[in-house]
Amino acid sequence: MEDILTEIVRRKEQGERMALASLVWSTGSIPMSERAKMIVAEEGDIVGTIGGGCLEAEVLNAGRTALETGENQLMRYTMTEKQAGESGLNCGGSVRIYTEVIEPDEGADFYSRVLAARQARSGCALATLLKSRFDATGEGRLWLGADGSIYGSLGTSEADLQVEEHLPEVLERERGLVCALDPSAELGETAEVFIEPFLPEPVLYVFGGGHVGGQICALAKNVGFRVVLIDDRPIFANPERHPQADECLVAGMEEVFADLPIDDQSYIIAATRGHQHDEIVVEGAIKTPARYIGMLGSERKKLILWRRIAERGGDSQRLDAVFAPIGVNIGADTPAEIAVSVVAELIEQRRGTPKVWKTKRKTHGG
Repeated sequence: MEDILTEIVRRKEQGERMALASLVWSTGSIPMSERAKMIVAEEGDIVGTIGGGCLEAEVLNAGRTALETGENQLMRYTMTEKQAGESGLNCGGSVRIYTEVIEPDEGADFYSRVLAARQARSGCALATLLKSRFDATGEGRLWLGADGSIYGSLGTSEADLQVEEHLPEVLERERGLVCALDPSAELGETAEVFIEPFLPEPVLYVFGGGHVGGQICALAKNVGFRVVLIDDRPIFANPERHPQADECLVAGMEEVFADLPIDDQSYIIAATRGHQHDEIVVEGAIKTPARYIGMLGSERKKLILWRRIAERGGDSQRLDAVFAPIGVNIGADTPAEIAVSVVAELIEQRRGTPKVWKTKRKTHGG
């Protein structure tokens, strides 16, 4: 996603004109990410993908039409599983794709603001009125920061207020939303707006550079996490052992928390070599605003450590929210399989699903 945003800003700064296709709504089984975007440049090159096959060909045509006419395109595409297989796709379903013309001289550079917010590790959303054309002022777009700041307008203050009400929902779920504006917005009875959230890159702190910690690092990096591995032993925290990690820190488990920039898009895993080290990590982690905290081990280990932490004044509510034993119950056994179960849980929490399990989890470790 950030690559697409960076490319939009880069091309605008170079004075290039382009069409941007975004998946704004879907139902059924679809062959692309819910955040799918594709740039169709005026020179003909393409950046990103909207799903491949015949669908992408249709989107490419919509992009060329938008550039030729100056009119934004909103298309609905429905495909059965049989049609999907015949056309080179993997699934069936329905999608709505909005293809907008981005002019280099647009009055408001909304995508630069999105990038700046992400780089400052602050959430934001971009609301786009699904209409055929934007004027040079950029009216029809609204940028909303998680801190309450706004920039631009959909056209009326009432419309802007209606969108602001949806901001907490889209930021928490990290999923876009298409909603019809109430007639009081004075933008017409059929006015629709696409609200797309943009959150900072999630950071995963893995405490413990052993076999399981290393496998978690590699897999988490592949699904979009920035990964920081921490161990107090240099032989277990180095780029040679963990080439997929963005950073390896040799530090004491207790002292390091004072130097880590942990925020609400941070995830912490205790996968150290022993109970005493995991205890230190969990006790330090619950004092932070981390979005997710998890620990390898058994239910018995959890009960023992939680009791000791609580006796020292640890926040019982934060302890209750810690995932332990860690991971989705898939019967994992090897370090690689355990990593799959753990990263699946990270993804679930990132996408806003609740901490509820109907089946007993398999324990990992002691």
